[in-house]
Amino acid sequence: MTHALIAPALLAVSLAALAWLHRGGRRRFDRFRGIEDSADRRHTYLRWAVHGCLSNLGIPLVGLALLGRIDAIWSFPEEFAALAWTLPYFSMADPTLLPILLIGLPLGSLLSIWIALRGPSPRARQGYDLTPMLPRNRAELLAILPLVLNAGISEEIYFRLYLPLLLVLCGAPAWAAFLIALAIFAAVHRYQGWLGIVLTGAGGAAFTLFYLGSWGLMLPILLHLMANLNALVLRPAVRLRFRPRTD
Repeated sequence: MTHALIAPALLAVSLAALAWLHRGGRRRFDRFRGIEDSADRRHTYLRWAVHGCLSNLGIPLVGLALLGRIDAIWSFPEEFAALAWTLPYFSMADPTLLPILLIGLPLGSLLSIWIALRGPSPRARQGYDLTPMLPRNRAELLAILPLVLNAGISEEIYFRLYLPLLLVLCGAPAWAAFLIALAIFAAVHRYQGWLGIVLTGAGGAAFTLFYLGSWGLMLPILLHLMANLNALVLRPAVRLRFRPRTD
């Protein structure tokens, strides 16, 4: 079966499955706010990790296998090459990139520590409040790690590789394919509130540029993991260290 036949079918099935798996995300997050038992919270973290793995990793792996393009995970697709040539090149071996990471990542960590100690403002909570999701004790810090790792890896495979590739194979220009994938990436995070959608979209745009600029998934996955670890592990760990525990 040619790509011209299988790609549109895969796109339709993949988007339908993604919509079904992410349905009611806001309601589920609101219900999570009311969970006080730590064991229930840890179980929810695990369920979310499995859910995300099925939707953001399982779907792309099956789809890429059916396309005969599983190698696209480690080999940059030629369909994106023309667009990538128009952007700055980021190489993991580039001596100018390492200082940026060595400076930027600690600054990001310091910002997370400052936010953790200060706490979100009431205005920020109205549009973007992940406080209920943050671990409240050491057991929850460990329990959220599979969710953090899964999101950093599987979301990059789905939204930076698989979905744009399907759209291009269906006839969309590469730039439009990445914009559509970015919009969907932001939309599936709507449970975070309107400001969360904006911030997620901005982060997704940066990850897209790093994917295209580095001609591979390694750099955006690394940065996505660091962002998640800052928000969901480092920040809560600081609050647990310097503020009274609730458990």
